[in-house]
Amino acid sequence: MKKTIAYIFIVLMALAGNSCTKHILEKVNFNGLPSAEVWSDTVQANLYLNNLYQIVMPVWPANANANTFPSAFHNTSDESNGGTTAILQGKLTSESVTDFFASGSAGAYPYMRRINILFANIDKYGLQPAQTVKIKAQAHFLRAYVYFDLLKYYGGIPYITQPFDWATDSLNLPRNPTSACIDSIASELDQCSILPASWPATDFGRITRGAALAFKARVLLTWASPQFNPQNDQTRWQRAYTAAQHAYDTCTMDGYALYSNFSRIALDAGNAADHEPIIFRPYNGVNANFQFEGYDNVTRPFSQSAGSGGTTNNPTWNLVQAFPMKDGFAVTKDSGDIHKIKYDSVYYWKNRDPRFYATIVYNGAIYGLSNTPGRKQWMYTGITVDKSHLTATGFYDRKSIDTTQSATNSQFGKTFWVELRYAEVLLNLAECANMTGNQGQAYMLMETLRKRAGISANSDGLYGLQAAMSQDQMETAILNERQVEFAFEGKRYDDLRRTRTFDKLNGSYRQQMVVAFKSSYKLSDMEKLNSVTGVAPVDTIDVNGPDYIKYFTHTIIPITNESVINFLPTYYAYAIPSSNISKQPAMQQTIGWVFAGGMGTFDPTK
Repeated sequence: MKKTIAYIFIVLMALAGNSCTKHILEKVNFNGLPSAEVWSDTVQANLYLNNLYQIVMPVWPANANANTFPSAFHNTSDESNGGTTAILQGKLTSESVTDFFASGSAGAYPYMRRINILFANIDKYGLQPAQTVKIKAQAHFLRAYVYFDLLKYYGGIPYITQPFDWATDSLNLPRNPTSACIDSIASELDQCSILPASWPATDFGRITRGAALAFKARVLLTWASPQFNPQNDQTRWQRAYTAAQHAYDTCTMDGYALYSNFSRIALDAGNAADHEPIIFRPYNGVNANFQFEGYDNVTRPFSQSAGSGGTTNNPTWNLVQAFPMKDGFAVTKDSGDIHKIKYDSVYYWKNRDPRFYATIVYNGAIYGLSNTPGRKQWMYTGITVDKSHLTATGFYDRKSIDTTQSATNSQFGKTFWVELRYAEVLLNLAECANMTGNQGQAYMLMETLRKRAGISANSDGLYGLQAAMSQDQMETAILNERQVEFAFEGKRYDDLRRTRTFDKLNGSYRQQMVVAFKSSYKLSDMEKLNSVTGVAPVDTIDVNGPDYIKYFTHTIIPITNESVINFLPTYYAYAIPSSNISKQPAMQQTIGWVFAGGMGTFDPTK
């Protein structure tokens, strides 16, 4: 039974559409300093808070732009085509990464100003502490979220807690050390301990105490990881482990859990049975004011979209090969008697980790879009229905796609964006446990996740994990698990930077599979409908049998027009754009980057 969902992120927009109601947007300017009537009434103060949720909380990458967190710029990795190729090709300049501050009233510091306005005013106009404590706790989370979004790109930044205007006020503030920013973010998140374990239906979607703890674990894991901890300071890892264990214990006690149906974690978010999503943005599919997501429309094949699909979010061959076999062993692994399932390089989709089939659509796979069970998805060269918008990689992304939506309605998606879920709580703890010498706990957590995925335990009960792994081997196994578990959930880019493994891809390419009919078969004949059955010959092909090698060939090559990956070491901490430094000269530029005053001197690891 579905929960009653109150979409707190769009409540202001919904109210704005009701001309019969005098609502908060008619009374105050949220871009300025709201009047006393806002802060003397809990309903209006909560509406202000709701607006902060709307502008700060993350969105589907398909809905991302320069003003969202994260911005569209960072949807870049080896898991799919597209993204910011300048990152992959070593072509960024000091002006490229503008999350710090772009212009106008949108972006990190303008949004931070709105959060700080709340803190500056909420206790001044008669509201009692019992009325404001939860409002302030949620605002602490939102401020921590924005600052961490900046920190993971730049390292330390000016940590402003007053409602200054970055664009007009002459602040001339230095960058806080990264360590001080981490402490401030952690302190903000500690303020959320008074939040409830869950909210009533009318407040569904608000941050809980478990969400704040899970996010704190993510923050401290990042601080302990090689991006900011190249010397492997064990005190950072111990701090991260303590936070991750606390998050795990509290989230588990509060009812968060792995959802039994991996393929529907996001699709069933809001369902009473789905307790995995922890931090998320709801959508309801309404064609107005951020109430729908565009992920389905851009991700589906062109002929099954509302005109935007085909060439976005296409899984690379690199990602396809990251999925293990259904016994948990890598496609390149051969472990004797334990590894009974052999990888077939021709029928590469057979006997794979069940998460493969929830994520990857391959040539000839059953993909029942537009509520058509049994529909086969083709992506061979020259296919008529998608010819001008064919996948760039030979694959389509199936992750969290609502197959019941028609092509036209795919532009009004209602699938929640799940920013953080219980599986991440497990893997964050596993990584911290491994790095603090608790390999047994890391094994247990990894096995739990793989069991949910449907991987077989095998005779050794390790679900395909190598026995007696070293710390480095376990770290690699966890990173690989994250790549598969969180594919198309916005995690790969951050993970590659956090672990300083992005540059390990240098010299390689993002790869595609090119599928084509063999020369003895004419495309027009294969696509021509049979006058009696109404079925084209291509749709009678069973790719799981000898038909595949009878009709098709496939070749692995780099994605068309792609250059070799060349991720530079300086990209683990980006430059502050010079326009910001010229306005605030007390700020130092990041080490490794040039600006008008010379070379940067700010060390982001300190």
